[in-house]
Amino acid sequence: MRSILLNTFLLLAGFSLVAGSSHKDHPFHVGVVEIEHNAAERSLELSCKLFTDDFENALRTRFQVPINLSDPARQKAMDSLVSRYIQEQLVLSVNGKRLAGRYLGYEQDKEAIYAFIEFPAQPKPTQLSAQCGLMYDQFTDQINIFHVTVEGRRQSSKLNYPAREIEFRF
Repeated sequence: MRSILLNTFLLLAGFSLVAGSSHKDHPFHVGVVEIEHNAAERSLELSCKLFTDDFENALRTRFQVPINLSDPARQKAMDSLVSRYIQEQLVLSVNGKRLAGRYLGYEQDKEAIYAFIEFPAQPKPTQLSAQCGLMYDQFTDQINIFHVTVEGRRQSSKLNYPAREIEFRF
């Protein structure tokens, strides 16, 4: 567990350094998925962080249309593509039941895109699993880091391409 946390810290630190620079070529390809159970709202809240340029390329390849996630005038048009891609490539199950999420939108922060999805009417999970292929269609060195928080208890793990399944137990 200590090794996973150290690797997660190093990857996040590297992601922050690269994301904060204007350099377009990344020495590695990483996404970060944060999932938190909101007990008061009885929902799961998910955010997904990906490099903007890489994510635009993935959307362009998948949907064969011009993509610009940075243009506020095009955000409404881009929302449906971002939603489709994320929800096709990231499927959650809680306590053995597949979830249907409600896409809330995306925002850009420096060189990264954050996409937000909510899963309403969710009791406290005892088991959460994900099937994830985020950016696998672009990179064979893709790493997706997961942080899941339930009742203030955070668990972290990662998926290295080509692995697609991850599970957390609380």
